[in-house]
Amino acid sequence: MLRELFAKNKNIVINTDIDGILSGIMLVKYCNCRIVGFTNSRDTVWLADGYDDLYKHVYVDMFVTDDRAICIDQHIVAVNAIHQQKIKEVGNKYSPQIEGSRDLSTYDSKYPFGTVQYIIAQLESEGITVELPDLNTFIDGYDITIGDILHRADDAMNTTLYGYVKNATFWWDWLNNKSNKSMSLKKMIDYLDGLKGGIDKQIETDGMKHKKKEYTELYKKTVDDIKKKTKDYFKKEFFSKSGDGGFNQIVDNDGNILPNILKYIETIAALFDLLYLNVPNHYVSHEGTYCRTRYLDIFNADFLNDYTICGHKVFSYAFIFSPEADGKTNFSFTIDMK
Repeated sequence: MLRELFAKNKNIVINTDIDGILSGIMLVKYCNCRIVGFTNSRDTVWLADGYDDLYKHVYVDMFVTDDRAICIDQHIVAVNAIHQQKIKEVGNKYSPQIEGSRDLSTYDSKYPFGTVQYIIAQLESEGITVELPDLNTFIDGYDITIGDILHRADDAMNTTLYGYVKNATFWWDWLNNKSNKSMSLKKMIDYLDGLKGGIDKQIETDGMKHKKKEYTELYKKTVDDIKKKTKDYFKKEFFSKSGDGGFNQIVDNDGNILPNILKYIETIAALFDLLYLNVPNHYVSHEGTYCRTRYLDIFNADFLNDYTICGHKVFSYAFIFSPEADGKTNFSFTIDMK
């Protein structure tokens, strides 16, 4: 899929959070893609000079509704199984949601990791060997590792060790099998298994039996601590206010990429042995209106027909929780993108 796709179109627009950056790095390194834009998955898409067409490039780590838009992502985007099939039939939306055998309109069984883990498995499935660095290598000056950075993408570490353990096990097996049991998947799984084993040893030093609750509490505490340290790294080094390394703004008033954004991309790329990135300097901003609300059944007729809500065209969206999450602001979307 990736070989064929990027033989025709190498231009990618990537999310500004750590998952999007890592995903873009993998595609540049292994598919010779070129970064031509960014999106904050809220209200803005930035396209580099000469690439000013919202629907001509490949969106990475964001779902765009228009049938012309090619997307590689992992978010919950199907309201139900019928909608899931409709998205699949468009033929240019690539995600575990399309490939997976589970009903991915429900949160507890959704693919629970980042787009980057999916891309790595897909590359391996096509015979492209992904050589990850030693994930136990510490970041200079910080008590976090490359593995912590990689598994911060869409909270993969939290999901695996604490949040949705049974579901995570299913999907790690799915990714592993998809990748033909590749060394890169083994490295990722081994890293998390090693972290879990280290936590278990902390509890079991007295040789006594311990309750499951003790393990769960320490998994949570450990993951929360790593997440805090990772957030501090993003903040101190790149001025990100987001725990997942995201940015709402990447250019100055003249459309020039901000120095901290360029440093962010180049630093993370170097961690994964990509030492040269040709990131464009100037961008045109396309803006819409970001909304978050509870998804209502009254949306279905128009939304499922032509992706409109109250007459407004939905450019992109994702479910924060499942469509059935009654009473929660589970629906995040952008309208009227120009």
